[in-house]
Amino acid sequence: RIEMMVANRPDWCISRQRTWGVPMSLFVHKETEQLHPRSVELMEEVAKRVEQDGIQAWWDLDAADILGAEAADYVKVPDTLDVWFDSGSTHASVVDVRPEFNGHGADMYLEGSDQHRG
Repeated sequence: RIEMMVANRPDWCISRQRTWGVPMSLFVHKETEQLHPRSVELMEEVAKRVEQDGIQAWWDLDAADILGAEAADYVKVPDTLDVWFDSGSTHASVVDVRPEFNGHGADMYLEGSDQHRG
């Protein structure tokens, strides 16, 4: 049921404007509104900082710390990813790191129908 719903959905806006969640960690040019050309590299750098200092590292990050002189031309995107990304990544912070699971992931993740109807 979920597979067909996703397959037949014409568009899916993956961003959300909320004060909690997984940040998109993107920088957009102030004039052209284009993503920074090194977006993948920058996301990897942000991920390292988040791994080290926690999710607050993104929110506290000064663009100049990662972009240097280019920071004046870019804005840090404040949006977060859709909650589906949150639920789809929880295993990394729970199951995958807790010793009692011996490195084995979850066999199944369940979600209520109210969470996927759009």
